[in-house]
Amino acid sequence: MDFDGVNSIVCDAEENDWLDVSYSERNYVAEPERKKSRLKIPKINIKLSKPVKIAIVAVLCVAILAALLFIDGNFASDVFQTAKAAVVSSVFDKPEQDVTAQTVAIPANANLVDVVDGVATFDGGRATLSFTAGKVTQVTDTSVIVAIDDTTCITYDNLTGVYVSVGDTVSVNSLIGKYDGTFTATLSVAGETVKDVIGSESQLTWYV
Repeated sequence: MDFDGVNSIVCDAEENDWLDVSYSERNYVAEPERKKSRLKIPKINIKLSKPVKIAIVAVLCVAILAALLFIDGNFASDVFQTAKAAVVSSVFDKPEQDVTAQTVAIPANANLVDVVDGVATFDGGRATLSFTAGKVTQVTDTSVIVAIDDTTCITYDNLTGVYVSVGDTVSVNSLIGKYDGTFTATLSVAGETVKDVIGSESQLTWYV
C-alpha cells in the first residue's frame, strides 16, 4: 500500500474539513438585572377622636406632674395651693365696686350716741344744725329733708320743732329745728338708706 498517498489524502481531508468549519453566531441573552430589594414600611394612619386626644393629653400632664413630684417633694403642695387659690379666686371673688365716701363734720353742739342700720343718733343739746349745705325738699312736724345733690339727701328726724320751709337753702351749721333728748340723721341715695356708716366724735362717713 502506498502509505504516502493515504497520508496525503488524510491530511487534505483534515485541512479541508477545518477550513469548512463555520461558527454560528451565538445569541447571548442578557440576564435580567436584579432589583434591589427595598423594605416597605406600611403607613399607619390612626384617626383619634377628640375625647381620646384630650384623654391622652391629660395622661401626659399627670405623668409630668408625677415625675416632678419625685424631683421636689414640696412641688405637690405648691401646685395644689396655687390651683386652689385660682379656683377660689375665680369662683368666689367678686369684682370690687366703686365706693364713694361721703364725709360730714358733726356740729359742735351734737354728740354721736350710736349708729344702727345707717341711722345715726345724736344728743348733747336742744338745737339741730345742718351737717351740710343744701336745699330743703321736704318738711313735716318732726323731720326735715335737705338735698345735697340730685340723688343724695340727709333726713333729720325726731324733732320737736322745725324752723325751715320747703325750698329754703341752708348752709353748714344752719339752724334746722329743735329736739328733746335725741335726734337722728340718715343719708339716702336715690331713695335708699346708706347703711355703711362709720362715725367718730367729730365726723360721720357714709360709704356709698
